[in-house]
Amino acid sequence: MEYIYDSEEFKNTGIYKNFININQGSGILKVEASVASGAYPLEGVNIKVYKDFGRDRVIFYEGVTNSSGIIDNIILPTKKLEKEINEASDIDFTTYDLEAKYSKYNLEKMYDVSIFDDIKVIQPITFVINELVDGDNNG
Repeated sequence: MEYIYDSEEFKNTGIYKNFININQGSGILKVEASVASGAYPLEGVNIKVYKDFGRDRVIFYEGVTNSSGIIDNIILPTKKLEKEINEASDIDFTTYDLEAKYSKYNLEKMYDVSIFDDIKVIQPITFVINELVDGDNNG
């Protein structure tokens, strides 16, 4: 089954109660879609951030990049940071799947994104220029 994270339907599930119990912090995701090593931003890239729980998929965010190729301030639940960090294992995070679709050229990329409490994570989405040229049949 597919759920939207903020929906009442999802908030009434055991998946939600377990997830939110573990993920009481929040982090920020910024997506930057571009081509040619970041030289040309891509507007209109569809972004979906989700997480699978067995057969259930929860959609945390869906949106489209702006004329600068950016979606900013996507707030996502994550594990709280430890008060004191002494070693790498003290750094907790939550990983999400990110799907980027550029339907103008029928391109798709998948990413794993780790979100940390009180930190902004920037995820570059880069398409190779050849993918755009090869996919452009009619200009």
